[in-house]
Amino acid sequence: MDPRAADLLGRPIIGQLGFIGLDGYPHVLPVWFEHREGELLIASQPNTYKGRALARDGRASLAVSTAERPYHIVTVIGDATIERLPEPQRIDFVTAIANRYLGPGGGHRYIEVWIKGGHPGDGELIRIRPRTINFYVS
Repeated sequence: MDPRAADLLGRPIIGQLGFIGLDGYPHVLPVWFEHREGELLIASQPNTYKGRALARDGRASLAVSTAERPYHIVTVIGDATIERLPEPQRIDFVTAIANRYLGPGGGHRYIEVWIKGGHPGDGELIRIRPRTINFYVS
């Protein structure tokens, strides 16, 4: 992988998850993600539209880009699987990713609200195994 792509995937930039919807049309959703050991990991509530769609057709993409010029862009195309994410692991993962995107203080506040909102419980982990990773400058 191009080291510039690895650098960008390691930054707390919102990813744009692409997948084929249950209606057969392309869908794109913003997601928090983690690039770990060559895979992209995304936590989700159980039984979401994206989870059901990816369970049916695991073809997925993810794109990230910087907001300033020259734009640095990474696109990933891969195969997604949906795995059960038990509550203790879900809380650990969501806490880590909230801290990654919001910083320790913001992550802590996010988790407090998330827990009070009734989100804990088992969830799903979307695991994307890349087939291709491309880096561009525009």
